Amino acid sequence: MKIFERRNPHREADIDTFAETGAVDVILVGLGNYGSGLMEHLLRRKNAIVGIDFDPGALDVWRKKGVPVLYGDMADPEMHEHLPLKKAQWVISTVRSKEMNLALIHNLRKDGYTGKVALTATNSQEAAEFEKVGVNLVFRPFKDATEQAADALTYAMDFLPKSVDWPVSFLELRIRSDASAAGQTIRELPLSALGISILAASRGGRIFYEPTPDFRIFPADRLLLMGHPAGLKDAENILNHLEARSDAEDTDRFEITEIKVSEDSDFSGKSLAELHFRQKFGVTLVGIRRGQDQITTINPAERLQGGDCLIVIGKSSTIKELNNLAPV
Repeated sequence: MKIFERRNPHREADIDTFAETGAVDVILVGLGNYGSGLMEHLLRRKNAIVGIDFDPGALDVWRKKGVPVLYGDMADPEMHEHLPLKKAQWVISTVRSKEMNLALIHNLRKDGYTGKVALTATNSQEAAEFEKVGVNLVFRPFKDATEQAADALTYAMDFLPKSVDWPVSFLELRIRSDASAAGQTIRELPLSALGISILAASRGGRIFYEPTPDFRIFPADRLLLMGHPAGLKDAENILNHLEARSDAEDTDRFEITEIKVSEDSDFSGKSLAELHFRQKFGVTLVGIRRGQDQITTINPAERLQGGDCLIVIGKSSTIKELNNLAPV
């Protein structure tokens, strides 16, 4: 049988019961190895998730961790009646089936889902097809994983030391994108108190041997640590500890808005280049609505006119400031 093709008309209570939830960040379809890994990382980032799969064992694992789950098939239109689609920001499918993913897109649109969708492609042809139907994000797990594996192997071949008869251990560690250590210098990290040294760092194929205390660590860096095994474990926890973000940081996402140019605006008659629009307001102009016309190709020589509606995108805090100035 194809994945998610099976139907269970009885839907056992302990498998199929789905509790009502509040706002949902992600509805995650497919809880296999890749889906479960994605679930772990999303939960680490404090996202609210609903999981869907047809494997009772996989569902039970996440149910015991307090994650709302549902047994079923997202390609089945009846399934959507049980899901909080109106509350979900994203629907993500980690299922590697083109047919199932296209059916999912069809049913979501049929139900009037207005959130974003991410699908998993097995090759470039599938990725192109998903992008063509308007998917917001396409995952390429095989391509991404092999690239990371090659990076790790190159790193290990270049400078991972051989074992020696001495009470010292080595640990190769990749810095996560949400780690609190990202952006800090080695001097700012409490590693010396643990007796831990950073022998080298690998970044984008370049290796930095014996980095100085002022060396700044970035996400995806690979570090070679040396020290006592117990200290290495503590160092791993410190380096990849989840960054605590304030509410302001969490809400400072990209937003798009429309800003009106008043009829008597000082901007009228001036070109975007003359106004230094992006530098002045910190947003990107993506279009201009001028009467019945829509200008989608932005030229720096384009002169603004009174009555123009500017379509801009930027961080929410910047957009808020610009809205307070409107009309410009």
